[in-house]
Amino acid sequence: MSIVFFRMKKITVLFITSIILGQYDYSLEDINPTSEYYGNNVGTSFFEGNITLHYFGHFT
Repeated sequence: MSIVFFRMKKITVLFITSIILGQYDYSLEDINPTSEYYGNNVGTSFFEGNITLHYFGHFT
């Protein structure tokens, strides 16, 4: 019983932390040459009112 309680507590803390820290605003230059916003600084406030998906990938 106590193991289940601690797991649920850990999951709850992680969930609440991700909600609190996941709402920050940033602005980065769009370096995708095929994007219509290429060269512009874009971020969460740039697409205000729209649903967005953010992917920060790295390729070598």
